[in-house]
Amino acid sequence: MAELPCAYLDEFSEPSGYMNFASLGPVSRRSAEAVAHLAARLPGAGAEIADLASGALDAAREATARLYSVPDEQAGLVSSTSEALFHVAFGLKGGNVVVPAGEFAANVYPWLRAHEAGLVDEVRRVPLRDGRIDPGDVAAAVDRRTRVVAASLVSFSTGFRVDPGGLREAAGDALLVLDVIQAAGAVPVTLGDADLVVADARKWLRAGFGIAGLAASPTLLDRVEPTLTGWTGVEDFLDFTVPEPHPPRRDAGRFAMGGAWSLAAASYRAALEVIELAGIDAISAAVLERSRRVEEVLRVVGATVRAPWRDETERAGIVTFQMGGEDAPSTVARLADAGFTVSDRAGWVRVAVHATTDLEAIDELGRVLRR
Repeated sequence: MAELPCAYLDEFSEPSGYMNFASLGPVSRRSAEAVAHLAARLPGAGAEIADLASGALDAAREATARLYSVPDEQAGLVSSTSEALFHVAFGLKGGNVVVPAGEFAANVYPWLRAHEAGLVDEVRRVPLRDGRIDPGDVAAAVDRRTRVVAASLVSFSTGFRVDPGGLREAAGDALLVLDVIQAAGAVPVTLGDADLVVADARKWLRAGFGIAGLAASPTLLDRVEPTLTGWTGVEDFLDFTVPEPHPPRRDAGRFAMGGAWSLAAASYRAALEVIELAGIDAISAAVLERSRRVEEVLRVVGATVRAPWRDETERAGIVTFQMGGEDAPSTVARLADAGFTVSDRAGWVRVAVHATTDLEAIDELGRVLRR
């Protein structure tokens, strides 16, 4: 059994039946207190208000660099995962983008909109094999005109975790862009073989709304045009004596489009500090232990479980299933009546457990389903 320090566990107080972290993650006490503390200081801040705001953003960006194991200059902040993907999509010129089928819409619309705007010649969808993204199939869709291979590190609908190394090889010289919103905070994520990783804070990172952290490779920063870079993403953005446009920042700060989100940044920084209390390896071990337990319980009660993983490296915190003779909305409603929060995703019931999920609650989930 994975052991987590009390300092980490004491940060959380979600109901025992909450198993919906793939949708929203209840925040830690430290995150809530960070927001309250900063908000309480803002009304009377006066001249120091700008320093308070910029300090929160700088601390959040430094924490992001630690999370993804990159230098500070390769870490950036945006308001959402979608915003970062749109930056990349609208910074392309010609060529094609390769995207697996079954992706969450946030990793589809940016490429489609860029195609509609004439910035991308083609968006190629790669079919899945038994819910798995096969690097060989991705490689077959890649050619010399491919600019980006974009995928989710963990599937929102199945919980399958892709092999970044396999995708890197399949992408060849194209940029590899990974939406890690269903992974960051639950399993280890680094920039590694990718050119961009980005995750909104509101799910497994448990930091609330309005901010996402990213890490970008020098190759991506060099290749992607700053089409959507706003006034805060340029050099010397407060120098109003120099007419626009100022040159874009050379680092990942160029993803900024406008004003900052200091309250969201305070919550996000605090959330990453809470992760550091336990360490992502220990958190991941606890998540995987609970994910396995969910699958075992579901099989005992006769559920049909989607399990595309072949080993632990392909598993994360999501397990989806169906109960024979009962549609997904009815199962979700029945579980809700018993105090469990899960989701219906395209006719499958999605259970998403975190490191703080009570093992006894998972067993109780099985007893409720058996009735």
